[in-house]
Amino acid sequence: MGWNPFKKVKPPKIPSIPKIPMPPMPDPAQIARDAAKAAEDAANAAAKEAAKQAKAAEKAANDAAKAAEKAAKDAQKAAVKAANDLAKNTQKAVENTTAIVAKNAESYAHQGFDVTSDAWKEGSAQTIAWSEEGVEFVKEAAEDAAAWADANMCYIGLNMALTSGCVAYFTPKPAPGDPGTVTSGAISATYLGWLATKGANTAMAMTLGQLITDGMFLIPGVKGAVPKKTMQNVITNAIGTCNPAVLSVSLATPAGVGIFIGSVISPIVAQLVCENVAPKGFTKAYKDTKK
Repeated sequence: MGWNPFKKVKPPKIPSIPKIPMPPMPDPAQIARDAAKAAEDAANAAAKEAAKQAKAAEKAANDAAKAAEKAAKDAQKAAVKAANDLAKNTQKAVENTTAIVAKNAESYAHQGFDVTSDAWKEGSAQTIAWSEEGVEFVKEAAEDAAAWADANMCYIGLNMALTSGCVAYFTPKPAPGDPGTVTSGAISATYLGWLATKGANTAMAMTLGQLITDGMFLIPGVKGAVPKKTMQNVITNAIGTCNPAVLSVSLATPAGVGIFIGSVISPIVAQLVCENVAPKGFTKAYKDTKK
C-alpha cells in the first residue's frame, strides 16, 4: 500500500523541561552572624596560641633562671671547696700565691711598672711569705662574691681593673688635684709622719689600711665583691705585719706607693675576691704583736 498523504501523522512527544530550583535569597542578618562567629573563632584561636606561646616562654625563662641559679650555686660550692683545699694545704697555698704574684706582675708590667726592681721583688716576696704561714677561707667573701664563671676568669678581669685602678688612685700625676696624687701623697705622708715620731704601729696600720681600702673600693670589681670591713682588716693586717724594709722602700715617697699597692696589696685583694682566701688571721681586727 502506498503512501497516503491524507493520513494524520502523530506529532513526536517533546520531553518536559526540568524545573530548575531557584537558590534561596541570602539572609543579610545570617551573613553578619556567620562573619561575626568566624571572627570570634579566629580571635579565640589566636588568643589560645598566644597564651600557649607565652606559657612556653615563661617556662623557658623559668628553666633558664633555675639553670643559672644552679650553675651559680655549683660555682660557689666549687669555689668554697677550692678555698678550703688551699687552707688545708700550705704547700699548695704557697704555689698558688706564687703563681698569682707572677700573673699580677705581668699585668702591672703592661701598665709600665718596673716589676724587675728590688722594691717590687721585695713586695712580691712578702706576699708569698705570708702564704707560707697558711691561708684561710673567707666566708664573707664567698657570700658576697661577684658571679664570675670561675677563678681564672675573675683573675683576668680583676687584674686588669686593679692595674688600671692602681694607676688611677695610687700613683702620683703632675696635676696636684688628681686622685692618684692625693691618695699616694696622703699615704706616704702618713707613713713618714709615723716614722719620724716613732708612733704606734697599730695607729699607722689602721690609718693606712683605711686610706688604701677606700681607694680599692673605687675600683670596679672590688666594691660589692667583699665586705669593706673584711677587706680593711686584711689590708690593715698586711701593713701591720709587713717587713719594715718593704714599707720603707715603698712608702717613703708617693711614687713608691704604687709599687707597694701593686706588688703587695693587689695580689692579696685578687685572692680575696677571686678565691675567697686571705693570709691566715688577716680577716680579724689587727693587733700589734711587734715588740
